Amino acid sequence: MKNFKRIATEEAFAIPEQFDGWKKLLKKQKKYHPDLFLARAQTDGGQLSQRLLDLDDERIRIMDQAGVSMHLLSLTSTGVQMFKPDKACAIARIANDHLAEAIKRHPGRLAGLVAVAPQAPKQAAKEIERGITKLKLNGVIINSHTDGEYLDEKKYWPILEAAEALDVPIYIHPRAPAPNMAKAFKPYHLEHAIWGYAVETGLHGIRLIVGGIFDRFPKLKIVLGHMGENIPWSLYRLDWMHARASVRMDRPKLKKKPSDYFKQNF
Repeated sequence: MKNFKRIATEEAFAIPEQFDGWKKLLKKQKKYHPDLFLARAQTDGGQLSQRLLDLDDERIRIMDQAGVSMHLLSLTSTGVQMFKPDKACAIARIANDHLAEAIKRHPGRLAGLVAVAPQAPKQAAKEIERGITKLKLNGVIINSHTDGEYLDEKKYWPILEAAEALDVPIYIHPRAPAPNMAKAFKPYHLEHAIWGYAVETGLHGIRLIVGGIFDRFPKLKIVLGHMGENIPWSLYRLDWMHARASVRMDRPKLKKKPSDYFKQNF
């Protein structure tokens, strides 16, 4: 293995401002909430909290011990997507600055993705430009839905436009299913990584394809983890049913087969 360079591509970090914001949300939220369940585990002050906040000492030591050459870092889920727009934009900006500084301290060992607040699309587009052109980060991370909404919706197109113009990928990181689809997952706590993450994130990818996003933004690149969030196994069925049902159903007419977009833009 000496000739291989290991790059860990889904490594998380956090900043105190993000944790403080989550703690305030946790105080207000009395009922179980799947995303805040994750936030509680990350902010309890234990080993996980300490490791998320550390971009230097123990992180680099563990990388060395494991033979990992580089971490591709992103602000831990759900990023800033549960905050009000102004607060979300401010924390994202701080996080990106913090990440860029860490990369400078450890050249060749760390790289990173730009955190944005999709709930403020125009500001998010500007932060993508700043993160890529000034901070020299490597792409964008969005934690799937934002308040139950997806990137195919027109209000979010400034984000897609910015990523395409700068030729950087958007990594769609999983999160628990959106509120309007969450109820069916709850009886057995299927809303987490066991099933809900892949179903929700795969839905996001399919919406981008079937919604005609790649006809409008043909050079846009989307990254999905976890072997494509179940989409690769469904491409034949997707093509077959889309070709036969589109005449009778209210979907945009696509220039290509759904599978073509997955193969070319993901």
